[in-house]
Amino acid sequence: MGKQNIGTINAMVRITLGLFFITYGAVRVTKRPWSQRYWVIILASAMKIAEGIVKYCPVTDMVKQQVETKFPFSLLTSSNSNSNSSSNADSTTDDSSEHDHSNNSTTDKAEAIEKAAENINPS
Repeated sequence: MGKQNIGTINAMVRITLGLFFITYGAVRVTKRPWSQRYWVIILASAMKIAEGIVKYCPVTDMVKQQVETKFPFSLLTSSNSNSNSSSNADSTTDDSSEHDHSNNSTTDKAEAIEKAAENINPS
C-alpha cells in the first residue's frame, strides 16, 4: 500500500461522514432516480470512505507537494540550527544574547518568507 498522509481521527471522520452521505444519497436517489446530483453525492461519499479506509488522500498529497515546491523551507524548524546548537553548548551566555539570537532567527524567517512571496507574485 502507498504512504499514508491523513491521521486516524481524520480517517474516522471521513468514513463516518462518507457513510452518512452515501445513505443520504441512496435514500434520495430512490425518490428521484433521474437527478444526477444524488449520484454525484454517492460517488463522492464512496471516495471519502475509501480514503478513510486506506488513510491516503490524493488531494492532500497534491497540495503538500505544491506547498513544498513553492516554499522549500520549513517555518517550524529553525533556519540557524548550527548557531542554536552552539548557543546551547555555551552555558555561560546571558539571557539577553539568547533573546537576540531568537530575534535574529525570526528576522531570518521573515526575510525568507518575503523572498518566497516575491518569487510567487513579483510586483
